[in-house]
Amino acid sequence: PTVNKLLTALNECTEWGQIFILDSLNNYSPRDEKECISICERITPRLAHANAAVVLSAVKVLMKLMDQIANSEFVQMLQKKLAPPLVTLLSAEAEIQYVALRNINLVVQKRPDILKHEIKAFFVKYNDPIYVKLEKLDIMIRLAAQSNIAQVLAELKEYATEVDVDFVRKAVRAIGRCAIKVEPSAEKCVTTLLELIQTKVNYVVQEAIVVIKDIFRKYPNKYETIISTLCENLDSLDEP
Repeated sequence: PTVNKLLTALNECTEWGQIFILDSLNNYSPRDEKECISICERITPRLAHANAAVVLSAVKVLMKLMDQIANSEFVQMLQKKLAPPLVTLLSAEAEIQYVALRNINLVVQKRPDILKHEIKAFFVKYNDPIYVKLEKLDIMIRLAAQSNIAQVLAELKEYATEVDVDFVRKAVRAIGRCAIKVEPSAEKCVTTLLELIQTKVNYVVQEAIVVIKDIFRKYPNKYETIISTLCENLDSLDEP
């Protein structure tokens, strides 16, 4: 069938030809699981391609085909193969990183297991452009789990001392998202927020108090003891 011809042509095409073929394969519905696995095996080598667009097109096809494969061992093996190329894309220039991060965000929403051991790759670098920082922040929260929450909180606390006010606010908000997502870590998150309130930097205090209010809502009657600390710092709120 035509699919076989396209897969054979993959090896002989220029990179743009490969992207075109991979995008066409994305619209193809294999007859059965056996054909799914066969297509996956023939596409997997594209993950090692030097062109980021080829890699991302291959990831897209593999993600779609994985949904149609019941063989859990094969799916696990594929997931292991997907992580390294995605992480490699993060050492490209900022614009490519951003496109990769947008795609990775979708991958993580669907199959967080693929990158659960790679959270460090999404820690923000001081010279990342703001649009890269914000994407990384979002993915970090999606990957936050009980096993890595201490690392994540240490990073977020660090980001709260940056100079970019908008990024600082989002980092403080992210601590609140962690508290709500990873319930056993809520106490650590509240402690971290209280430490940030002690910095007396007004926009940090403002954001931290708003975030703690959300944590109160999620866990009623649990953290009321900190209300007095909050009240002492209310004078730092020069914005409603």
